[in-house]
Amino acid sequence: MNQLTVLEKIENNELTAYEGLKELYPEKKIKGGKRAFFINLKINVPEEGKGINRFLRILFAIPIPMIFARMGLRFANRFANIPEVDIKEISRLLKHSRNTRISVESKDAVVDVKIM
Repeated sequence: MNQLTVLEKIENNELTAYEGLKELYPEKKIKGGKRAFFINLKINVPEEGKGINRFLRILFAIPIPMIFARMGLRFANRFANIPEVDIKEISRLLKHSRNTRISVESKDAVVDVKIM
């Protein structure tokens, strides 16, 4: 429908303003991103020395399957209980975020997350 037709229907009380808005601007379906299957972590803690960093490199040498990462988030949610963080939303975003890289640098550690 064009604008004039919708406005005439609203004027004649055949449509409400909300229905007219829906007619003029229908909701578009949002397409999700590509599905991710693995997460690769690199963690470096400079203050701890070579031993801890070597252990972390060996521990996360193999990419983690997404199912285990999402289970870990649910498990952490039971103990963390942070009301500002929606773990279900983070889990959904992780599931559909293939080819994403997140780097976090602080004075305590450097964390690089690659979602594949």
